[in-house]
Amino acid sequence: MHTFTVVHRAMDPRAFSAPYVLAVVELDEGPHMLTNLVDVDPDEVRVGMPVIVRFERVDDEITVYPFSPA
Repeated sequence: MHTFTVVHRAMDPRAFSAPYVLAVVELDEGPHMLTNLVDVDPDEVRVGMPVIVRFERVDDEITVYPFSPA
């Protein structure tokens, strides 16, 4: 993970319950990607922490791609 911030006040509480972690991850292929981290205590997140992508299907048209600790 390249950088992150912990959001304590969600813009849309229907979509995210605060606090949540918004992060920029560096993919193995090189590009950086803005995403959120799930299944982690925000106090335990660190720059350089290895993460893996998770694909979560919302419905027939939408799949989201949060990351979680590796």
